[in-house]
Amino acid sequence: LDYAEFLNLLQTSHWGSGIKLPPSHLNERGLVQLQASREKYFGERLRKYNTGKSGKTLDFMVARSQDQAMQLYETRIASMQRFVAMVVMFHQMGMRVETFFDKISFGFWGYRMDRTHSIMRIATTASPVSGADVRQRMRQLQLLKKVQRSIHVISVAYLRYKEEKRVR
Repeated sequence: LDYAEFLNLLQTSHWGSGIKLPPSHLNERGLVQLQASREKYFGERLRKYNTGKSGKTLDFMVARSQDQAMQLYETRIASMQRFVAMVVMFHQMGMRVETFFDKISFGFWGYRMDRTHSIMRIATTASPVSGADVRQRMRQLQLLKKVQRSIHVISVAYLRYKEEKRVR
């Protein structure tokens, strides 16, 4: 399936209803040639291509089209950034402890962190739920809340109507 066939499929199906896509990043041999993104936030360019569309429909379509990219980002890049941040933080903490004992004991209790037996064994656990799953669950809960609110409003209105009818 090449890019032209993909665009044709989007236009003939309900999936791409009303969303304009940015131009292709393929070169003449069909290889992807990506440039570094200069967007302020993920999806800014896609939103600019679809400026005249209605808000809620566009937001849903944009979020749906970016789901796979966000999952890849979360599982590859974001988790690596968190890991590197954790390693740097614990290394800095270990260095502070090393220099602290060296200073307060005038070198008597000093040690070299890289020569200790235990090194830095920190028990960590990755988040069991990704950010995309949380966002999807929040949308489901919002929809459920709207439905429950609608049922409540309708039932209160019906009970008032029934009471007024009984009184007459």
